[in-house]
Amino acid sequence: MQEKQTRAAHPNPKDRNRSIIWARFAADSTEWVILSVRATDVLSDGNQHKLASVALIGHAGKVLMETLIKTSEFSAKEAIEGHGIDYSVLMKARTYEEAVAEIKHLIEGKQVFCWDAIETRRILTQVAAANRADTLNLALISVNEEYGRFLGNLKPGTASYDIPELKQEKSALEYARKVLSVILEMAGSNQYLDSASASPMGWTGEFYRPKSSPAEKIKGFLGIE
Repeated sequence: MQEKQTRAAHPNPKDRNRSIIWARFAADSTEWVILSVRATDVLSDGNQHKLASVALIGHAGKVLMETLIKTSEFSAKEAIEGHGIDYSVLMKARTYEEAVAEIKHLIEGKQVFCWDAIETRRILTQVAAANRADTLNLALISVNEEYGRFLGNLKPGTASYDIPELKQEKSALEYARKVLSVILEMAGSNQYLDSASASPMGWTGEFYRPKSSPAEKIKGFLGIE
């Protein structure tokens, strides 16, 4: 039912096809990770301190990293309730320098996806400033832009697509998993059979077939054999 509603409403089916193909190529590749960063303000002695957690997952949903960045002023309750982390993650909290070094190691040679590159860079800048360190500069790819093109909701009075929001989770890890779910949603959707195949940009009309079906990808994501 939702698929039919989306088909009827999309103003440019070729754009939707492009996003689906983008997601299918991503689903077939192993050369990318999803980065999620969450930061909260902790009040102590009248001063605000930045508490941050970071998650990295691989293309199949494997958790590559989940950590809390140490700060001198926070309680276990603030970390667990504010960031949705397990006690085991809390006990293995890392310094900013240690976390950055691990991120750089894990993303070497890979593309880095996130929901919103602008927002992720803003948080990374804030966290670096709070730790009096250099900002971790990454070439980030926004999934929300592809999803906006996929959904096809135009901004009022413009030809630009509205950028959808993804409900924020307390856990950076759960947020990363939601981003992966969006990629799989696009990869598992049907392309339009329209004049796209006759377009000068002919690739938009090619019906790219993933090596693994979306169902198999989802099973892998959920750990189902």
